[in-house]
Amino acid sequence: MSETTTATRIEPSYCRFCPNGCPILVEIDEVDGHAVSVTGDPSNDAYQGYTCVKGRALPEQHSHPERLLHSQRRTPDGTYEPISSEVAMDEVAAKLQAIVDEHGPNAVAVYFGTMVLGSQLLVPAVMSFVGALGTRLMFNPNTIDQPGKDVARALHGNWGVAHEFDDPQVVMMIGTNPMASYLGGFPYGHPGKWLQRWTDDGCKLIVIDPRRTDVAKRADLFVQPRPGEDVAILAGMLRVILAEDLHDHEFVAENVSGLDDLRAVVEPFTPGHVARRAGIDADDLVTAARTFAEAERGFAFAGTGPNMAGQGTLFEYLVLCLNTLCGRWSRAGDPVRTPGTLIPPVPAKAQPIAPSPAFDLTGPLVGTDRQGSVAGLPMVSLFNGILHEGEDRIRALVCLNGNPAAAVPDQLRVVEALESLELLVQVDIKMSATAQLADYVVAPTMSLEVPACTVINDQMTRRFVGMGYAQPWAQYTKAVATPPAGSDVIAEWEFLYGLARRMGLQLAFGQPDPELGPLLLDMENTPTAEELLDLYTAGSRVPLDEVRKHPNGALFPDPSLVVQPKDPDCTAKLDVGNPDMVRDLAAVASEPVDTVDEVLPDGQRLEFRLVPRRIQQAINSSGRALKGMRKRTYNPAFIHPDDLERLGLQAGDLAEVRSARAAIVAIVQPDDTLRPGLVSMTHAFGGLPGRDDVARLGVNTGRLLTLDTDLAPYTGQPRMSNVPVAVRALGPDELT
Repeated sequence: MSETTTATRIEPSYCRFCPNGCPILVEIDEVDGHAVSVTGDPSNDAYQGYTCVKGRALPEQHSHPERLLHSQRRTPDGTYEPISSEVAMDEVAAKLQAIVDEHGPNAVAVYFGTMVLGSQLLVPAVMSFVGALGTRLMFNPNTIDQPGKDVARALHGNWGVAHEFDDPQVVMMIGTNPMASYLGGFPYGHPGKWLQRWTDDGCKLIVIDPRRTDVAKRADLFVQPRPGEDVAILAGMLRVILAEDLHDHEFVAENVSGLDDLRAVVEPFTPGHVARRAGIDADDLVTAARTFAEAERGFAFAGTGPNMAGQGTLFEYLVLCLNTLCGRWSRAGDPVRTPGTLIPPVPAKAQPIAPSPAFDLTGPLVGTDRQGSVAGLPMVSLFNGILHEGEDRIRALVCLNGNPAAAVPDQLRVVEALESLELLVQVDIKMSATAQLADYVVAPTMSLEVPACTVINDQMTRRFVGMGYAQPWAQYTKAVATPPAGSDVIAEWEFLYGLARRMGLQLAFGQPDPELGPLLLDMENTPTAEELLDLYTAGSRVPLDEVRKHPNGALFPDPSLVVQPKDPDCTAKLDVGNPDMVRDLAAVASEPVDTVDEVLPDGQRLEFRLVPRRIQQAINSSGRALKGMRKRTYNPAFIHPDDLERLGLQAGDLAEVRSARAAIVAIVQPDDTLRPGLVSMTHAFGGLPGRDDVARLGVNTGRLLTLDTDLAPYTGQPRMSNVPVAVRALGPDELT
């Protein structure tokens, strides 16, 4: 019996599972067009063939048996039945229109999640739909991840040149592991080779983290503090730099205000004081400060952990102050290595951009006194607005490419809110936790089935220090795979367009033309994705058509671009003495050094601290079911071996982890890279409350968190790190 083989072809594309955007080669079945395999594309110097396990798992994700190939409608008995995408749009549009007619547009909220990366037209489509509908209730995960970055930048001011990664002499990573998360710290590309290149050239790596992560293992100096003390550590470093006169005098004198206020407020943070409260060596603090300040070039970057510990805005503000005092910004005459490719050009000038309004930017949102910030509307307001008992409550939610029932803190409250909606529409590739609560689940196309370009990656490069490209890389990809035969899937933007057309709404798309105004879409003839990509990138430094000529991606440098001098009339300053930040830091200084653990009514002492843990194999709730990249199907509670021994626990045992909010049962695993006293767990695992299968699905740590108290000022971000918890072994009768 002869063996038959299926003909395949290789198509260049790029991965959109995470922000790194790795160029890939996709093996496509010639018969049905499905993706067979993915490998890194070695044909470029920017990524050097790199791709991670997520990219290589794309074929499995696209053909996974749990993938929805038809939209679903909830029936009266709670089960689901397939419906066509056209019928789904007909019925959803009619129900949304009825709610708007009776209660107004602000009875409808829209949320988009982190997997917008796989559908790059979704964000402008959501903004267009929300604007046409007239609701102000647009939410995104930024306000539960690192909203302090946006608010701090507005309070501090910005520099007139995008941050450059090139030729660092020192890099400091605080509470982040770019080797696993790809969410910043190292530039897009091959993280290990980028780090190796510069450390071989003498760059010093400083890592501050309660866990000895992959990147910490490569550090020249590793500092392992108690969680929640990052503000004190940075204040202590700033004090050392100012006391020892290590700051960049010339840069600060010309471009910075508030230095005297900063100097005064960091005075209490002596090395000894910081060492006692953070549980670190005072000499390490001083060494870190001197190493960072004495280098000519470099940067500091912070990640999820310190941003989620309660003072994210103040912490990120101090990171900016550290970079600014040490003059870590491009100067006139420097080359502009990352000018942006698929975004409009912006003059690069060696001058400050003045601080701008950062918070309290909207009226109070329904059900709360919280207001929006430059980071967006606080997620807490979405669920408070749904559970609000007034006539002005939120009655409908359209959720796209996100899974709030799994990813948002306080799962108990989130699920209660989602279940109380009059209409919940979920656009999802599978029956996720949120989809299981929805009235309609719309089945979308997936990343390899749609065209895209790296415009979002360019936007991130311009947005923050320590994020984005180190080189002017850009890539366009056509749709390289075909949706499964017999399926009825629809692009997310096309779903919103279909709703708008049925509701009589006029959509505008992309940035308004300076002369013609809003770019209005033809609401009778559906545009193509290619046409929308052209609109999205209109006015870019390099036309999208030029990028299309390079299917494997390319560098688009312009050697003539150099940083221009400061405008003669520029009076703006970077502010390191913002009054709100100075007040908040003074409050931290007055806190007692020794804190007392909270005791629960049953006598349990909350002696441990829960900290988050990013993994390479998943982004939030996405990727957990893919066999090709998971080490395990559940999320262990990682605990230091000494703590496990004291608790009478061994690897694989079940234990209760309890906070003041609730309790979960988790499988424990030893981890000697952790500082003792910590419980480290990955979020967004598990199922809905009451449907746990700990060994198969893990457990949702969001149940231990709360949306009611302990919210960060300015952003409303819930505390998700340094959360007091108790851990105990389960008795024999509880193990059943």
